[in-house]
Order: sequence, then C-alpha cells, then structure tokens
Amino acid sequence: MSGAFSRQYAALCLFRRTQIDTRAFLPSDEGGRSGETVERVAEELKTRILEGRFAPGQRLISRDVVEELGISRGSLREAFRRLEADGLIDVVPNRGAVVRKLSHAEVRHVFQIREALEGQAARLAAQNIDAADHRQRLTEVLQTGRRHEERPVFEQFITDNRAFHQEIVRISGNPLLGELIDKYQLPVFMIQLRQNIGSDQMIRNSLAEHEDIAAAILAGNADAAYDAMKRHLWHSANLILSLPTMAQPTLQMSAA
Repeated sequence: MSGAFSRQYAALCLFRRTQIDTRAFLPSDEGGRSGETVERVAEELKTRILEGRFAPGQRLISRDVVEELGISRGSLREAFRRLEADGLIDVVPNRGAVVRKLSHAEVRHVFQIREALEGQAARLAAQNIDAADHRQRLTEVLQTGRRHEERPVFEQFITDNRAFHQEIVRISGNPLLGELIDKYQLPVFMIQLRQNIGSDQMIRNSLAEHEDIAAAILAGNADAAYDAMKRHLWHSANLILSLPTMAQPTLQMSAA
C-alpha cells in the first residue's frame, strides 16, 4: 500500500527524535493567530502522529502542547481543526482532541473512496503522460522505488510509495483530486507506519504493482492504468484488514 503522499512526506522526517526548537512556533503577531504559526503547529503535530509518537486513541492535552510549543490556545485550536479535517484526530466533546483510530469499517470505506479517486488519477495520468516532463518524472520516481528490490527498508519505502502515488496525481493535472486523495491517504499511512506492516515480500509485491501501474500510464492506456491502480489499492486494503486488531473477511474489488 497509504502532503502535499512527494516531497512533503520526505519533509516529515520519519522517526525523527530530535529536540524541537520552540522558537519556530512563537507567534508572529500579538494574538498568536497568524496563518504561519498555525501551519507550523499543524505540521509538527501531524509529524508526531505519523511518526507514532502520539498513538491512536491518545488524548492530546492542550495545556501541555501550548506550553511545549510556546503558542496560544487560539493557534492550537485552529491547528486541531486542520488535523481533524485531515482525518488525523477527532475533537470529542468534554475530552478534547484525540488521535483518530480507524475501525475495520472505516478502513474499508476509505479504500472504497481511494479506489475511485486514485483510479481516476491514474486514468488522467495516462491521458496526460506526453505533456511537459511527465514521462521523465514518473520514470525517475519509479526508479527511486526500485532501491527496495534488493534490501527493502520499510520507512524509506513508505516515503517512496507516497512519492509514487503523488507523482501520478501531479501528472493527472487535477489539484483538487490531489487534495481529496491526500486526505484519505493520511489515516491509512498512519496505520501502515504504526503497525510496521512491511515484510520484504510485501514491499516487493507493492513495487511490482507500481511497475504495472507505471507501464500502463507510460503506454497511455487509461483503462489499464485504472485497473492496475484498483488492484494495487485492494491488495493494500486487505493487508491492513488482515491485522489481528481488525481481522475480518477480506474485501473484493468493485466492478469496473
């Protein structure tokens, strides 16, 4: 198997454990509500969630976050709203912000949406492949992923995997489609990273599926690209749904 999935995820610095320079979060205006401050806080909290430093179901104590980052409660509230919109936390009455924990049904629903969105992105990418530098860029990101064929490294694979999917969105030429896809990729990415569901064989299988998707796009075959993406996503879905904490019957692909 899943901001803005290529360069942005590299910037998340997976498994970073360095001390945060809180000066970066100091408000640039008196009320501490500047868009820049809110963006920095939201990105920092997103990084911590995706790195697993905040576990699914864990409550985020506003007082502690405000004190550590040196920000206002107003900035934190706005950052929480952004994370909730991204599907990474839930703001629960009388409890506050809680890191989201997807149920079996929610994972299934997310992948049903991703099938439609990313399948369409692959279809559009195949139609646009000969424009600009699309062919070269897709080939380059595919080549980067091939480094895992011999010695897979799970954390690097997750970053490269996201880069591959984001490159397809870029080639599709539809930025709104990209925003929707990113929203539904993030919660699944969180599960992948936290559960470390990345056996060497799983990674190699995923890379082989990437090759199939890319081959169809590079050939300009829109229908084949859609079908290859759909197969890839449902293999990923069934891998997640086979985890002991969610094990239920596996999913079947919908009809094209």
